[in-house]
Amino acid sequence: MSRPAERHAQILDEIISPFDLSHDFGRKRAYEAAIDYARQNLIDDPHCNDFLSAAATRLGFAAVTFDTLESRVKLPKNAWLDVWISDEDDEVALTGTREGIQYLIDLLTQLRESSDPEQHIHLDRGLLPMTENSANLVLFKEEETWFTGTSTEGVQEFPRREIDPKSIYAIQFIHYPPEDLPISAHKLYRVLKVEADNGVSESVKEFGDGTDGRYHRFTFVADNDEKFTYSFHLDDPAVNFFTHREILKLAMRSV
Repeated sequence: MSRPAERHAQILDEIISPFDLSHDFGRKRAYEAAIDYARQNLIDDPHCNDFLSAAATRLGFAAVTFDTLESRVKLPKNAWLDVWISDEDDEVALTGTREGIQYLIDLLTQLRESSDPEQHIHLDRGLLPMTENSANLVLFKEEETWFTGTSTEGVQEFPRREIDPKSIYAIQFIHYPPEDLPISAHKLYRVLKVEADNGVSESVKEFGDGTDGRYHRFTFVADNDEKFTYSFHLDDPAVNFFTHREILKLAMRSV
């Protein structure tokens, strides 16, 4: 075990020690505590997402990752970048100073070496090194299968959750929430209604086989105070489901 991994293992032991890990609710609270610790203390640590991955593996959740690549590369003085997109010629021009181009090279090197499949880089208009007139630039790294549409690896299997959909009282998104929903990660949302998905829902977070009967339609109130109905898979590790009893336990613990 490397020194950073050993140090993070010790930190994780301290963080999760107050929680009862014998049930899902305790593990959820322990993982949330690990995420809060990473956000407050490890955001500039190059091994931050390794810590989050280790915590996720140990506690049985999908790993949450932070966009930390920009914080690992120091922005040099006189670094400027500009992305121009032509409306007529389908042409994109990337222009930069010597320092700006080197900064981009360093960022791409970090992205190339990252072992986190969710890691990506945002360079936004008007925020250094981007000019006020530049287009926004987002950089991703994907395997060849993303471009070819073929994969030689089997689909990852996740454990089947033993939960009665009718008992679900609240949901929480611990990974990236669907972009078309005005919701936030790690926040609890009160579930108003749960229905079996009939397979024709237009609003669905894809996961696994859609013919296994594990998709259900959830109606809940989002951040904009509007009701939304969306289908989620009961075994999707990026979505947590809470019963009313678990919510009551959480409320009692926070008093």
